Amino acid sequence: MDLNATIIGQSISFILFILFCMKFIWPKIMNTIATREQEIIQSLSNIKKSKKDLELLQKKKNNIIYQTQQEAHSIIKQANYTKLVILEEAKLQAEKEKKKILLQMNNEITIQKEQAKHELINQISFLAIQIAEKIIKSSANEKNNIHLINQLIKKL
Repeated sequence: MDLNATIIGQSISFILFILFCMKFIWPKIMNTIATREQEIIQSLSNIKKSKKDLELLQKKKNNIIYQTQQEAHSIIKQANYTKLVILEEAKLQAEKEKKKILLQMNNEITIQKEQAKHELINQISFLAIQIAEKIIKSSANEKNNIHLINQLIKKL
């Protein structure tokens, strides 16, 4: 195999090309790769930090939810207690009102009873007077008088 000028020229141009690439292109590529590597490392670090922050936020969220639930239970217990107090007060007030109404009704019943007694007394007096008048008018016959008294007693 002969070494001719073409092979030597190509070899020299290839070596020059390699030197040029090593001098000007290779450092830029390595710099870009190093920069990208640093960005990736920084991103991974940020992701780890974000995961830790997310875990902390999850714990805080769970804690806040738990506290809110406790407060809600406390509010519900307080509302139930207040409801019981209000119901008890309403029951006591209803009992007082019931006693008041019963007393009024008893008084009304007593008044009506007294009025009925007086009315009955008046009617009995009126009937007694009528009986007495009829007896006096028809005093001639004793059987008649007894019969008349029995009839009036039945009316009463």
